[in-house]
Amino acid sequence: MLAACASAAAATVYKWVDDNGVTHYSDQPNPKAQKLEIGDAQTYGSKAATLAAPAASAPAPAAAPAVCMIDSPGVGQVFLDTYSISGHVTLAHVGDNSQATLLLDGQDISGQLQPDGGFTIPQVDRGDHTLTLAVNSAQGGPACQGNAVTFSIRQRSAGGGNTVPMAPAAPGAPRAPGVGTSH
Repeated sequence: MLAACASAAAATVYKWVDDNGVTHYSDQPNPKAQKLEIGDAQTYGSKAATLAAPAASAPAPAAAPAVCMIDSPGVGQVFLDTYSISGHVTLAHVGDNSQATLLLDGQDISGQLQPDGGFTIPQVDRGDHTLTLAVNSAQGGPACQGNAVTFSIRQRSAGGGNTVPMAPAAPGAPRAPGVGTSH
């Protein structure tokens, strides 16, 4: 096999141009051919590859930043005619065994917080309220401080402009005192 490779390395090649102007190359002679001597193929040797060890002082990959935020209710959101609200928080990269604290107007309502981040606050008085979120690490230090969200609960008042007028009584039906009478 080595002999075949050696003979192929330095070979005689014949070159000629036919009547149509096409150039041909062959290892077989032709009456119109010119003999070409092809030398050995140029080769290059390779060096042994060296691998550099990573530097001992290379910084460790940065951990993803902690995320803790109140997704809902939204800032300035107004809830009408309700006494309970539902919402959601996002907690990511806060660490194992961390403790999320959800506060409504400064009072801890973390017991309402579900593992998926959802929460429902069953009794919320009318007016403006502020939700805040903070996460402490397992060691007790702050791991993440969330955003503060202010929202409002509004109830329609009985004497306000949002009341529905009473329908007039049917003819012949007794009227409630003061309804539909003129003085």
